[in-house]
Amino acid sequence: MNDEAYNECKFCLRKYYELLDNSVHNILSREEKYVLTYDILDTEKLKTNKLIALKERQRQMKIGEIWQEVLGNYKGCINLKTGHETGLDILSHNRKFAIELKNRTNTDNASSKKSNLDKLAKFKLANPEYVCIYANINADTEKKTLKGSITKLLHNNVEIEHQIGYKFIKFILGDDTDAIIDFVKITIDKYT
Repeated sequence: MNDEAYNECKFCLRKYYELLDNSVHNILSREEKYVLTYDILDTEKLKTNKLIALKERQRQMKIGEIWQEVLGNYKGCINLKTGHETGLDILSHNRKFAIELKNRTNTDNASSKKSNLDKLAKFKLANPEYVCIYANINADTEKKTLKGSITKLLHNNVEIEHQIGYKFIKFILGDDTDAIIDFVKITIDKYT
């Protein structure tokens, strides 16, 4: 069953959990290449530190993929995956929103953030009835993440919401938020 057909049928939390379990397993079991960039000043200690940093970046990227699966496959949402014509991550036709999703507030540099806001603004101009959201799962501190925030940005004369943290997750997952977060944590631990 494709993602759109899955989301169009009556939402079932049990089936959603089965889908998430499979997705998390596939993401976490995917092998990574540990190719370090060469530097003429490399020492064994520096190479070890670079390998640790590389593994952490790869882990963070996988967590970002997991979040896209968690949110993009939830009730009424479509996980647009890589290569969608909009370049965005998540869409909901019945709730009328489009999302560009980032795991952390520091994920995008200035030019990447501008590019992502450009995509949202373009979508909003073509679909004015939709709310366009630039979303960050995690802020720079635990306190800010748990508090969450929703602000409005004006980009290319188009209003875009910037949602961060728990408020954003709750906006998508509603009353299921805490149960789903717990399920995903347990599932990540199961496969790591």
